[in-house]
Amino acid sequence: MFFTRGISLLFFSGITEVLQALKPHSDDPVTRRLIRATWVYLANNAKHLQRDLKSFLSTVQEIAGEKIMPTMVEIWKAEGKAEGKAEGKAEGKAEEKANTGRNMVLVALRRKFRQVPPEIEEAILAMSDPIALESLLEHAIDSDTWDEFVMALQ
Repeated sequence: MFFTRGISLLFFSGITEVLQALKPHSDDPVTRRLIRATWVYLANNAKHLQRDLKSFLSTVQEIAGEKIMPTMVEIWKAEGKAEGKAEGKAEGKAEEKANTGRNMVLVALRRKFRQVPPEIEEAILAMSDPIALESLLEHAIDSDTWDEFVMALQ
């Protein structure tokens, strides 16, 4: 609706500009007839022109599959949505990487020491930094005793 009004205003302001340009020549009978004919045409066909404009806009919208001219709010909303989606993907990837790192450390410790004490498992599960988890995995592989690994954990 806003766009339709905008096009209508643009159209009629264009006509207004033409009429204003013709105004200095309004003493000329031919120009006066042109101004009068334009006014009569617009007055008699206003509903018809509006209907044609709506028909044109709906056809273009149907072909394009979207609104012709989104509002600034719609643009900002779409940009925010895209940014949020990108941030969500990045956070999801980081969380997935951290989960993988935690699982790898725990698997390595279970293979090496058979059991993982609950307090050590909780400390590992609380970690989220993939780089720290990678380092911890190396310590889990290289440590010969729980004490060596616990030193690396702290």
